[in-house]
Order: sequence, then structure tokens, then C-alpha cells
Amino acid sequence: MRIQINVYSAPWSHQASIDALTFAQQCLQQGHQLARVFFFFDGVYHGLSNQSPASDEFNFLAQWQDIHNQGVELLLCIAASANRGVLNAEETQRYMQSHPSSADFFQLTGLGQWATGFHDCDKLITFK
Repeated sequence: MRIQINVYSAPWSHQASIDALTFAQQCLQQGHQLARVFFFFDGVYHGLSNQSPASDEFNFLAQWQDIHNQGVELLLCIAASANRGVLNAEETQRYMQSHPSSADFFQLTGLGQWATGFHDCDKLITFK
């Protein structure tokens, strides 16, 4: 089964974030094809490169990198990211900021990629 996951909540604010990550890991372990994970609204905070969780807290960034290393696209909504200061190198220059703040393994993209899931996936699962 081909699946797209949508994540709408910040990593530290809601149980939905850990549920989304756990669901993604289980999809891959069970042999499903995870087409992409699309982060929207406050979900784009998952892509912040400078996250420094305490040693007893969950490290979302490292876990998402593991998902990416298994061939899964991790996509941040470009508009939501810009509004929240989560910028890659290109957007950093565009907005005349001093340094990128998104992790390299996340891509900034438009809502077209989010909508693609309605056509090329068997299931879209949203975590709010």
C-alpha cells in the first residue's frame, strides 16, 4: 500500500507528533511504501535543524532523519515554513536572513506536493 502522512502539529506540543512518527516507522517495517511525509502548519517545526532536546526527551529530528534515510521524502510547506522562520539556504537568501534553519534532509515545497497524495497514494493519514 502506498501512503502519505500529513503532520500538522509541532513536535513538542501534541501526542500527534509521536503518533505520526511511530506510524511512519510501522509502515516501513510492515513493507508499505511511504510516498512522503508532508509537514504543514506548526508541523514544519519538525524540520528545525537546531533542535536540542534534553537527554531524557524524544529526539524527533534524529528519528525523522532515519525515516528519510530509508528513502522517504520529508516535505515542509514552504509558506508555513517561511511564516515560522524555518528556512533552507535558498529561502534564507530570498528573505535576507543570516543562516538557514531547516535540516538538510527536509525539502521546502508547495501545496502541490501535499495534493499529489490525493492522486498517487492509496491512503492519506493526517496527524493534527
